[in-house]
Formats: sequence, structure tokens, C-alpha cells
Amino acid sequence: MTSLYSSARRTGLRMLMTVTAIAVLMHTGATGLTGMAAAAPSDSDAKVTTSSSTVIYNTFQSILKKKNGLSGADTYLESNIHKVTTHHATLMVLQLENARIKGLTTMTDRMLVPNVQDKMIKVYNWNDSFTQLMERTKDPELRSLLKEARDSGYRLVMLEGSLYPIMNYMAFQKYNSDVKPDIKQYINIMAVETSNLAAEDGALIIGYQEILNRALNQERFLQDYPKSNRVKQVRNLLNNYTLYTFYGLNNTPLFDYETNTMVANAQKGYKAVLQRNASEDSDFLAKLGAFMDIVTEAKYQKTTAVEEWLDQKVPTTDYTGF
Repeated sequence: MTSLYSSARRTGLRMLMTVTAIAVLMHTGATGLTGMAAAAPSDSDAKVTTSSSTVIYNTFQSILKKKNGLSGADTYLESNIHKVTTHHATLMVLQLENARIKGLTTMTDRMLVPNVQDKMIKVYNWNDSFTQLMERTKDPELRSLLKEARDSGYRLVMLEGSLYPIMNYMAFQKYNSDVKPDIKQYINIMAVETSNLAAEDGALIIGYQEILNRALNQERFLQDYPKSNRVKQVRNLLNNYTLYTFYGLNNTPLFDYETNTMVANAQKGYKAVLQRNASEDSDFLAKLGAFMDIVTEAKYQKTTAVEEWLDQKVPTTDYTGF
């Protein structure tokens, strides 16, 4: 049991189990919030004075900087976000996201302590939330930890026999009507990612059409909001999904290791998405269409011509190392 919680394993699993640990790594503080997309003043902005908005913003900052301030900052923000300008609302939501990401490593380490894992797993039922686990355990210390994790903005997932906290972007969606359009769309993209993980244990666990649909939403974000503060995060996601699309993952390769044949469901799914979005102006779909042409010509075999096309058009080095 001890080897299960070794440092190397924890590091590897943490990178695998949460999209945000790979794709949403960003700077915290003021330097992480430059270049936000501009937005026209809203009706609510007209009713809010800059001075009153600044007071709320500064109070939020002080709460967020306190030890274990994530829950208090979220509660304060939810109560006051309608009283500030769209600019301040957006800043505060992004700063809350930064703080949650920063705190995730510590929370993960606390939950991976062997005796904590043992207590959690003993009362865990498949797909349990932190709240459900809290209701089931009789251990007051564990209940306190689970409550802290939930209130800090994380959700619970089971991966490879261990329980982990990951970012809960659905908890940010209550702020969608108050933030700028690009951040609303970013939150929605990330909510999809963390509510239904794309990969686990080196394998894709969502369908091929879903992979493409997510990639298209990410591409649209980059087209619509090229100056958004969260361009880097979404571009990293699209890099991941590009690799998923054209290569698969180690345990779910796009081409079968033994037969070198393209997975049948991928053939059908890719054709369906290309047909459904035939009129869309998309570099991603254009590349996918060219790929399907050459694969079809190769009778869905991973021939030398297909491998050379992939090396030239989708080199893995262009989509990793970010």
C-alpha cells in the first residue's frame, strides 16, 4: 500500500488526473491578469461607482490573502459581485481561480496521506461528491478536510484506486453573468473539462466526436478572443486535443498497435463531425479533412505516407512541452 503513495506516483497521477494541472498553469497576482479583453460598459456598470467598486475589490483581496481564505473569498464575491464593475468582477474571478489552482497541490498532498485515503475509500461509493462523502463518514477530522476541499472550489474524482481533488469549474459558472464574455466562455470550456475528464490512466475516456467538439470550441475561443487573458490556457488545451485527435493516447492509440488500422469509431466520428461542420471556417477541421483524405486513400492503415504526413503536419514537438 505504501508504494501506491510514493512521491513519483503522486506526481505522475496528479499531472494525469487534472487537466488544470497541465493546461491551466498560470502566474498568480497582477502579472497573471494583464491583457484582458476589453468590453463595452454594461448597464450594471453605469449603476456602480468606481470608488464603491474599488472598496469591494480591495476587501476581496484582503480576504483572499488570508490563510485558508478561499472559502471566505468566494462567499464574499458571491454576495458582492453584482455591486462592482464588470472589470473588477472579472479580475476577482480570475484571481480566485489563480488562488484555487495554487492551493490545489497542497490539498492533493493532504488527501494522498495513506491513512486519509484509507478512511475515504472505506466510505466511498462510485461518483461520490465531497458532500456525499462528508455525510457518510463518522470521522470528524476527515469530514472537516472534505468540507474544506469542497468549499475551496474543488471536486472529488477517483483515479487508479485513489481519490483526488480537482478544480471544480462548474462552481465558477455562477459568476458568468458578471464577467466579460471571453472569461464566461473560458469558464464554460473548463467546466466541460473538469466535469467530464477526457483522459485517465493514459487512455481517452470520452468519444471521438466529443474530442472534436471540444477542440472546435477551444479553437472558436481563440478566434473570437485573441487578446483574452486566458488565451494561453485554452491554446494548451487545444494542443492536448490535437494530439488526442491525430495520435490518441498510449492506451487508446488512434491506430491499433497490432494491425496498424485506424480505430473504427474514430473513422465514423471524424467523418460525421467533418460533414456536420462542412461550412465552418476552421483550421483544425481543414487539417482533419486533409488527414482523413490521406488515411482513406491508405484504406485506414498507418502506412509510411500517413506517418510522413503526421510528422510534417502534426509534429508532436509542436504540441508538447508547454
